Amino acid sequence: MIYLAPMQGYTEAEFRLAWAMFFSGIDVAVSPFIPLSEGIVFRAKLLNDIMPGRNQKLAVVPQVLGNNSEQIIRLARRIADLGYETINWNLGCPKISVAKKQRGSGLLPFPNKIRSILDQVIPNIPVQLSIKTRLGFQSPDEFYELLPVYNDYPLQSLIIHPRIGSQMYEGNLFLEVLDQTINLVKHTIVFSGDISNIRSFEALRKRYPTIEHWMLGRGVLVNPFLPEIILEGSQHLDEATIRHKQYYFAEELYCGLKDKLRNEHTVLNKLKDYWSYFARWFTGEQQVFDTLSRLHSLKEFIHVSNIVLRNNPLASFETRIAKPVGKGIQV
Repeated sequence: MIYLAPMQGYTEAEFRLAWAMFFSGIDVAVSPFIPLSEGIVFRAKLLNDIMPGRNQKLAVVPQVLGNNSEQIIRLARRIADLGYETINWNLGCPKISVAKKQRGSGLLPFPNKIRSILDQVIPNIPVQLSIKTRLGFQSPDEFYELLPVYNDYPLQSLIIHPRIGSQMYEGNLFLEVLDQTINLVKHTIVFSGDISNIRSFEALRKRYPTIEHWMLGRGVLVNPFLPEIILEGSQHLDEATIRHKQYYFAEELYCGLKDKLRNEHTVLNKLKDYWSYFARWFTGEQQVFDTLSRLHSLKEFIHVSNIVLRNNPLASFETRIAKPVGKGIQV
């Protein structure tokens, strides 16, 4: 089973819808997190991304971020009203602005607080709960204290990204810690992290033969065919097919962003964010990104990006680096 990772600013409904129109292989997407609200009624715009009408082509598990049990319960009930049966609790976000408030991965050094929240949440929500976690915030050894907490509750699954929060998205995975604990996990494990091509996937699958659920994130941005390649191989993907699907996917994504954001300058900036990854579709990715990033007109950006999509030499799937070109990681 293949999951699409929640990537704030990238894998919202517009991306998911456009991707599902032209590609295949993802079974379920975890939505970018919904922030908790102090009010009794959630503002509609906070739930826009998970409204059922916008998510008919790809199954979605809504994700929540926060450390207030009452607010998590209230949001879970609202999500259940929309027809969802599972929510995901984000204990992995490494952003400093999030972690310093003991949210996301910033809560991991406090297993007793996590236990207290779960004690209150689990009996009072009408949906199943899964958790997306890192191994810790300052040290992967924190996982040895976190795992007994996770094991004490009936979680739908445990999505494990084997980095620590302070790493952000850089540095090596602490696979040796997962090696030592994988057989102790009582829940379905979803592996998340650094699956950028078929070679990296096969290496991880060989290392962890008992894992049957995998989460892809940045690898899908630099290669939207990746889930399909994992399932079926790439022999059937000739250049004409690749160009055709990439072109119309990019066009559909643009239309979705334009309908959502309306302001041309905002749409332009969002497209530049996406193209920091999409530039990896081609050889000379730095030049592609530099050319597009200098453009100040949305009309000109669409014109030039369409030329790139039609004519620039394609990069091999195996050589595409799952990081943005020419900028810091923002997901």
